[in-house]
Amino acid sequence: MKSDKHHPSEFDRYVLADVNGQCWEVTPDNYASCDLFLQPGNHIAMLKQFVDNELGHKVDTGLVPAHINTMLRHQLVDYCEVSEKGHYVWYPNGLLIHRLIQDYALRLSRQWGAFEVNNPILIRGDSNSVGELMGEFHERDYKVDGGRGTCYLRYASDPLAFPLMHNTRFTYKQTPLKVYEEASCFRNEQEGEVSGLKRVRGFMMSDMHAACATTEQATIEFEKLCMLFARLMDDVIAPGRWVMGWEGTTEFFDDHKEWLLGLGTQMGVPSFFKLMPQMSHYYAIKNEYQCITADGSNVQVSTVQWDVKDGARFDIGYIADDGMKHACPVILHASSFGSIERALCAILETIAVDASQGAPPSFPLWLAPTQVRVIPVSAEYLEYAQAVASSMNAADIRCDIDDRNETVSKRVRAAEGDWVPYVAVVGAKEAGSSVLHIRDRVKGEATGIEVGEFMNILAVETRGMPFRPLAMPVMVSQRPIFRG
Repeated sequence: MKSDKHHPSEFDRYVLADVNGQCWEVTPDNYASCDLFLQPGNHIAMLKQFVDNELGHKVDTGLVPAHINTMLRHQLVDYCEVSEKGHYVWYPNGLLIHRLIQDYALRLSRQWGAFEVNNPILIRGDSNSVGELMGEFHERDYKVDGGRGTCYLRYASDPLAFPLMHNTRFTYKQTPLKVYEEASCFRNEQEGEVSGLKRVRGFMMSDMHAACATTEQATIEFEKLCMLFARLMDDVIAPGRWVMGWEGTTEFFDDHKEWLLGLGTQMGVPSFFKLMPQMSHYYAIKNEYQCITADGSNVQVSTVQWDVKDGARFDIGYIADDGMKHACPVILHASSFGSIERALCAILETIAVDASQGAPPSFPLWLAPTQVRVIPVSAEYLEYAQAVASSMNAADIRCDIDDRNETVSKRVRAAEGDWVPYVAVVGAKEAGSSVLHIRDRVKGEATGIEVGEFMNILAVETRGMPFRPLAMPVMVSQRPIFRG
């Protein structure tokens, strides 16, 4: 969500590329007959859908996006009647998922070498350099007037990250200067454009910037970020459900064509380039990791952008070995999850696609609000269920207990409806041993396994992923109902 979409007339050249680096020049009129689309594979079909959407040929199915039904039914995110459309209330389990994604984004930024900052969300309207940048997104501004002149709510971290970088003294030995911010942002989107978590008015971005001393340095970092985000899409957000979109100038594409096509080959995805004769914003080239959703639309998640304007515009520069300050020729903009809202949208839409192909819908284990549910067959075994749950929660496994006065079968069905990955029904047999009978939602199997061994398996499955404890009480009977 780093920038607004261009009007199609700003682009005058279109290029398709396969994963082998072969490319085809196409037009809005003839692209559908391109030989690329004769190649087999799901990625090619998704690229065709993406190009259809970008060139205005998508057929509106009229269906409510799948992720909206999921976010409401699972009491993750909801509309807020006392706010305006596009601003949401996050219930405990939704906020848990939101913060786990934030934790992952922060971890990625640190692996990349960035330090974290936090800036205000309010921008004075009389700040000249920032006002110029804000002017590029003027139609989306949220204006605030507290009686001391017009201010704006930031649309991304850029307008305040750049003054911070301007005021930071750093030498060429400390470049690229890498900054990360989890930025609460606001865009006054048009009424008809707001849709679930896909396009919102209030959101949080995982924003990364790198002030580079040379274009060679920028090239290295750009490539690192591309590969980092490709793995993120493949492993976490939308496995097998994304393609690459590019926007930039014809000059940059022609000068760096082999490199750009090679990036697509390394990432293993086909690409669609939309090119313009002149820069309309700050970047010469950017990419967008596009998830194809259940209804055939697309949602942008990650992005990496090559900014050639803002080093000079904001006087962001490094001290060279001659003791003089030099403007950074390139500032890279990057966002790992795009916005947290869009990332969750993509994750939920991918689950919906998998479900339509026969897989049981299930949250990724590291994001599942409840990872294991223990169901005692009667109150007699509640104490044992509590001991099991206590051990698991102490081992960083989100485990709850359905202690309600319902039949076992009804509580098992409830766990299915909650998409709990693992369910353990405990009675006399389990209480008299260290073995649990675990129902695996994804595999559709039930297995007897020793408690410690099972916990080790879950530790392996979630290794390297962030953890936060249960957002709701351990006892299901103690949980309120937020909607419905």
